[in-house]
Amino acid sequence: MKLFEIMLDVVITQSKKISRENAQSRLIFEIFNMWSSTKSKVFTESAIWISPEIANSLVEQGLVQKISSEEGEKYALTFAGIAQCIRKKYSKTFDVQFTDFLALVDQKFNAVEQTTLNWDEKLAILSLTLLASSSESSAIRLNNETNKKILAEVFQRTLTCLKKYGLIDKKEELRTVSRGESPASALMSRLDNIARKTNHYYKFIGKGSQYYLDIENNGIIDERRLYFLLKKVFGQFDTNCNYDQMQKELEEISQSYYPRFLARSLNPNILYNISKLLRDFMQTEILHLPMKMCQTKKE
Repeated sequence: MKLFEIMLDVVITQSKKISRENAQSRLIFEIFNMWSSTKSKVFTESAIWISPEIANSLVEQGLVQKISSEEGEKYALTFAGIAQCIRKKYSKTFDVQFTDFLALVDQKFNAVEQTTLNWDEKLAILSLTLLASSSESSAIRLNNETNKKILAEVFQRTLTCLKKYGLIDKKEELRTVSRGESPASALMSRLDNIARKTNHYYKFIGKGSQYYLDIENNGIIDERRLYFLLKKVFGQFDTNCNYDQMQKELEEISQSYYPRFLARSLNPNILYNISKLLRDFMQTEILHLPMKMCQTKKE
């Protein structure tokens, strides 16, 4: 229980979602969903020395784990140990704890699935579409400085276009980077929920830092998948937006940048197919989106 109280203090400092009042239902879920580095920090900072005769018994039961430190051998709770402490402290059975955990998992999943794309997610999806990055072979690879620089230019021009036509708020800007990180990598590496929001059509391959949209099927663009993504990007139909002019500007960005990326294979027919479908979408399919409601201050 001493280990539990120490861990609870550490987690409360790391997560705004945890308090002593809700720990019995959220603690395991929040620790489980932390980044690996944060999770490791929680276990390390909550570890203390335990006498060997006690520690060995708890290790055998799977309730604590050894944590190496410069001060010698320490011990922290395992997830099983946390559950045991919650059972003792709050009189919550393992079955009830498991049910609480599953409810929070479902809640998180549903919240992500039903959420619209953020501005940077819209920017990434539309940019990859314009660059015809529709399969692993045509993926944009950010493992070289040339591609990073070009993709940053694509982001900036596409962002300017989307802000001009009201799809992205004018206040949004590409992230300021430090320590040599490129603006392109800074944006792409922080899109944590985009795969789930796009039915996992958005793909990232860690080896080679490859990004693409899984919208190609046997050398042909899957119209249904592409339109699904475009509907996510555009969201609503705005009667005040000049979609024809926007489409021309986006096509100009596509034509200017798609040939300049290194280390990828691009089928010209795929590019033509995407360009045609994008044009068709902005001329016809976009009319089927929910109407954007605009009200004047007087109204």
